[in-house]
Amino acid sequence: MGDALLEAEELLEQLPAAVVRRELGDRLGKALNDLSTSDRQVRRIKDALKITKLIQFGSINHQREALTTMVDWALTVGEDLEKAQDAEALRKAVYDYTKDLNKSIADLERLIRQHWQSVVTERFQPLRGLGELLALMNVSNDLGQRLKRCGEMGQASTSVVSNTELLSTIENLLAQYEDLQEERRREISEDEVGDFINALAEKRATLVMVTLKVREWLADHNALDRLGLTTRQL
Repeated sequence: MGDALLEAEELLEQLPAAVVRRELGDRLGKALNDLSTSDRQVRRIKDALKITKLIQFGSINHQREALTTMVDWALTVGEDLEKAQDAEALRKAVYDYTKDLNKSIADLERLIRQHWQSVVTERFQPLRGLGELLALMNVSNDLGQRLKRCGEMGQASTSVVSNTELLSTIENLLAQYEDLQEERRREISEDEVGDFINALAEKRATLVMVTLKVREWLADHNALDRLGLTTRQL
């Protein structure tokens, strides 16, 4: 009887620790399930950071705040998960991962897409009009059609759903944009000719802009009889 009581006392002393281990084990099982999306979340974070650099995201206060918030939550959650020693600490770390970190990533992605839309409007949308114009002028190497296609691809990119696909699309579009712009600079100088052609594409050209050099360039490309200009003075 004495031995049984002694064993019972020892078991009672061990019980609190066993309960804690059980709670931690249960929490760990739930945590593993909640953290099963971690590979996807890490990919989202990496893709978002790469895109921010490509499109120069973060120069505006609210963009910078969203980027900082996401990075801070990623670091905090990572450290808390690594340091968690009990069920409550693990629960809080997992909650922050599923709620706050996920929200900060989603907020950043939304702002990134808004910023990319502005980049498309500024850089790629004008390529369509410019491309159509240069195609009419029969500029060499099918430059006009390629500029137009690049502009159309830029506009279509705003509908891409996958962030990984968006990253790849942006990388390809920006590289294509730079190559085409370099080719355009070689074909159309950055002086009054370039200014006039860009003004035509943006529908703001006037007769005042048709200098002798511009007229000679237009004549060389058989474009003098294709243009509609206003007589408004600048």
